[in-house]
Amino acid sequence: MTTCGHIRRLGMVLLAAAGMALGGCQALTDLVGGGEITPTRAISDVVLPAVEVQEPGQEHFVTTWLLLGPFTFAEDDFGGAHQQAAAKSEFMPDEEDLNGTQKAPEGTAWAEKQFEDPNRTGCVEFNQIYPDTEHAAAYAVAWLCAPEKTCDAKLLIGSDDYITVWINGEKVHTYDTERRASAADQDTVEGITLKKGHNRIVVKCVDVVLGWQFFFRLTDKDGKAFAVKARPAPATPPTP
Repeated sequence: MTTCGHIRRLGMVLLAAAGMALGGCQALTDLVGGGEITPTRAISDVVLPAVEVQEPGQEHFVTTWLLLGPFTFAEDDFGGAHQQAAAKSEFMPDEEDLNGTQKAPEGTAWAEKQFEDPNRTGCVEFNQIYPDTEHAAAYAVAWLCAPEKTCDAKLLIGSDDYITVWINGEKVHTYDTERRASAADQDTVEGITLKKGHNRIVVKCVDVVLGWQFFFRLTDKDGKAFAVKARPAPATPPTP
């Protein structure tokens, strides 16, 4: 039996058993940027098994994130109009290794936020954090704690405007074609692997003008939705 076939069989395990497995995630460490850290903020548990849903609910989106921004730029910095080149700009060094411990540059800050908008299920709305901001980029970092390794998952993304996604330091998706209004599930990325334990997610989202949001969720290879459950934030955030 293949590893992925084994994982699909594990998808039938009762949720209670998955919860027991997740207990070990809290003790895991992740090698990030050459240093060892223990994630304590913006952690969500991946809930097995994946289930078929007619319409994904809030529980099927990752909505708890550590945000870093805003990184503003001039209207003509990237050629004007659609400014696609902004999506390729590295606003932070080693952006794929962001984990919440890096020092925020002057004019920016780290902030943890859980997004809940009853009118836009799953929407991560940057305008709530950075009101009246245009021509800007921001990063969002989260950890997904999986009870088992999962092969051949699908990533479903929507964004306004441009977006890049890294999982465990590997770039898995970029959208930089032209400006667009956001909606859930605009882009589908197949062949996503989540390792057992902590999986570090980094998203860079670039806004030109007006709307500034993204949507992030995962399914199995057949399109059945994984639920995620955000953990409560600690009373005292870790010191960078």
